[in-house]
Amino acid sequence: MTRTVLALATPAIGESLLSTLVLFANTLFLGRLQDDVTLAAVGLGSTFIWIANGLFRSVGVAATAMVARFVGRKDLEMATKVAAQAVVLGTVSALATAVVGMLVSDDLLRLMGAEPEVVRQGSLYMNVILASSLLSFPTFVAGGVMRGAGDTRTPMWIALIQNVWNIVVGYLLIFGIGPLPMLGLLGAGLATSTAGVLAGCLALGALFTGRTALQVEPGSLLMWDGTLAWRIVRLATPNLAREGVSRTGHIIFMRIVTALGTTVLAAHQIAVRMESLSYMPGWGFSLAAATLVGQSLGRGDEEMAVAGVQRTAVLACGVMGTIGLGFAFFSHPLVAVFGANQQTLRLAGVALQIAALEQVPIALNMVLSAAFQGAGDTRTPMYVTLFGVLIFRVAVVYLFAIVLGWGLRGVWFGTAADWGGRALLTVVLFRRGTWREASV
Repeated sequence: MTRTVLALATPAIGESLLSTLVLFANTLFLGRLQDDVTLAAVGLGSTFIWIANGLFRSVGVAATAMVARFVGRKDLEMATKVAAQAVVLGTVSALATAVVGMLVSDDLLRLMGAEPEVVRQGSLYMNVILASSLLSFPTFVAGGVMRGAGDTRTPMWIALIQNVWNIVVGYLLIFGIGPLPMLGLLGAGLATSTAGVLAGCLALGALFTGRTALQVEPGSLLMWDGTLAWRIVRLATPNLAREGVSRTGHIIFMRIVTALGTTVLAAHQIAVRMESLSYMPGWGFSLAAATLVGQSLGRGDEEMAVAGVQRTAVLACGVMGTIGLGFAFFSHPLVAVFGANQQTLRLAGVALQIAALEQVPIALNMVLSAAFQGAGDTRTPMYVTLFGVLIFRVAVVYLFAIVLGWGLRGVWFGTAADWGGRALLTVVLFRRGTWREASV
């Protein structure tokens, strides 16, 4: 069981780590400019790009659950049909997201209460990335299809190529190496945008050419299957609602952080980028859990599904707990790599120390939520997220940061309480076992 989990999780961890390094590299390079406004702008702009990504992750989660279930039943024809319809839904959604996002980007950033220059730069960063979303955003859906079929290696290699491109092009354009002009934040946006297009083309190419476990004929994208598409949408809707609740809570949460000032916002951005690296093991193990549960239930083997989730959760907690110890003892040297001014780095170091408390709860929540989703139960994670956002993410953070005046410390203590509450509730609901009866 451990070998099976690691075989699925290791490439997924690599993929997740590489995907996160895209925004990490942007923050790292821009931090060298020692401009809190630029750091704050890329932080707020990235927040809304992350919100948009939630739509495609929802379709990807649904695709993973359905493809895994059909692969477990050895019905590859239906698995391929699901893949084709999911890609179509992802592409249409990407076009709509790009149009709407570019029209309202300025208004969204003003709504956050950011300073005018932060609004201007953040909107520019958002629009450059959204302009490429027709090809870049469906990558999440294509990756979900591959993982559902048990192929976690191909998405990892695609993420590696995407990262190399983003880092090399970003470095050249941000700092203006050689004959190239120094573009700063615009250069970061262009690097990320073109890297996303490259990843999207590679992911779709892998599906179309059969270089992964399933092969989708390009012509099948023109054969609309309304019934099957509706099944995907129905399965994705609770997860989309979950993402909507989470993202709405995060907007309010970021509004609280923004109210603490541009320096605090910049420090928060640095701490978030460093902590985001710790999510990657949890994310990789969660993808393994979703695939194991989906394929096990497809074969009618419920005990294997339970055993797979338990082993995956233990491994995830062990890895992320170790990372948490690193944050607790080495937070200030870790954030120092961003090269921002001393006040910003001091605040970021304190935030990262508090983040150590979150690691094990995040691991539990990620793995068990993915297990629900892999089984086709996308409602339970939605309820857990709703509980966390309403009780902790907004109310407790506001109490700690604003009412009690704890500032950035209050923000991070509040998020630690949020993850702890979600983890406890998720464990209780998993042990009830109703997820075993979910259908796709």
